[in-house]
Amino acid sequence: MRIRFDSGFTLVEMAIVLAILALFIGTGLSLLSAELEQRHVEDTNERLRDAREMLLGYALAHYAINDARPYLPCPDARPGTSVSSGNVANDGQEDRNAATGACDIQEGNLPWVTLGITPQSDAWANRLRYRVSASFSNRHTGMQLTYSGDINVLDAASGGNSIALNVPAIILSHGKNGMGAINSAGLANPMPTGASETANTDITVNFVSRVTTSAGVAGGYFDDKVIWLSQYVLFNRLVQSGRLP
Repeated sequence: MRIRFDSGFTLVEMAIVLAILALFIGTGLSLLSAELEQRHVEDTNERLRDAREMLLGYALAHYAINDARPYLPCPDARPGTSVSSGNVANDGQEDRNAATGACDIQEGNLPWVTLGITPQSDAWANRLRYRVSASFSNRHTGMQLTYSGDINVLDAASGGNSIALNVPAIILSHGKNGMGAINSAGLANPMPTGASETANTDITVNFVSRVTTSAGVAGGYFDDKVIWLSQYVLFNRLVQSGRLP
């Protein structure tokens, strides 16, 4: 004897219907998650481009004390980093030595308060990392057309091909996994383990920029989003505005 519901469906038929519904729901959630993640990537890339424009705007608006040449902002020191008198690490303000005009540190967080950036983080609620070349960021001396940056962008952590050399400044998001970043609460996330992401957190002048990869490939998992300020773009903007030479 078969048991039937009042609607006329058997238990087997109901089970089949529920399985199909579960399949559709699971597929829909997967597609929704993928779409949301792509929006996060696009949003973060847009925030990086906006931040680069803010660096250019800062250089156009700030004059060195000694000779009125432009200069770039200093990073905001990460939590626990020693800074000079009058500065506070991890507050969104650039950390600059008032006596020398030099940056307290060349790499830290993007100084979102100094630059007037909103929101202060990437789409995953982690703050953007920022490194600037010392010769481009001294408030007393400013920059000259003959200057060259000391930051390099490669496609691998070691032995990689050069993407951009001697750039004045670099900005990056630590991606979805956020490893190596300071989160929006001001706390440090866990450090990465893969060679490529580690290269973007080891406080050196070499950075890695490449496509997102899984943990099983050379260099390990990588989802950092990297952008840089070319000296040619910077100089061209400053010359056009009459700020250099």
